[in-house]
Amino acid sequence: MTHGTSAPPRRRPPDRRADRLHALAAGVIAVLAVLAGILLVNLLNGNSDPDRSRPVAAPTRTPDGGSPSPSPAVRRTTPAASPTHRPSPAATTPPSERPSSPTPAPPPTPQTRRAPAVTAPVVVLNNSRISGLAEAAAGRVEAAGFPVERTGNFQSIYNVPVSTVFYDDSDAEAAQALKDAVPGIEKIIPRSQTRIISTDTLILVITRDFPADPEK
Repeated sequence: MTHGTSAPPRRRPPDRRADRLHALAAGVIAVLAVLAGILLVNLLNGNSDPDRSRPVAAPTRTPDGGSPSPSPAVRRTTPAASPTHRPSPAATTPPSERPSSPTPAPPPTPQTRRAPAVTAPVVVLNNSRISGLAEAAAGRVEAAGFPVERTGNFQSIYNVPVSTVFYDDSDAEAAQALKDAVPGIEKIIPRSQTRIISTDTLILVITRDFPADPEK
């Protein structure tokens, strides 16, 4: 009896297409999970930083093409500019209108002593023990405009307590002018009231109180 032989059953190869679909689905799920994690992190960070949630206003450009002006939000954060210092009116005055400094007055010139209207020669006599007092007085008399005839010591029994001018009656005006011109002369006395011999000159008898130095 002849036995028939049959071929063994063939195994079907695994479906590769299904494997690919599973792998693709797994990759998509993994990507979605990563995206979901990133979105969650961004949401958490956005809520913790309040500054990032504020909209930043874009600068606006002026119609004439100038520099953009900051938006109101930016102006609130910009510190206020310090006020500009304006010059005082005196600083803005043109140089031509500024008052000029006063010109210093020239120093006063020494006044020239005027010569007396009436003069007469003078004899200066020293009635003190101060040496050279008659010469000093003679210099003062000449500076006053009176010529000095001579100097010497006073020798007389007539007492002269202060510096005195003795004069003739005709020289009364000249004696008064000499007294007014030379400080230190205390009196003028006509010679007719004394025992002094009459001469044609004025006699100035000085005592120790006569200021030889006019500055003292």
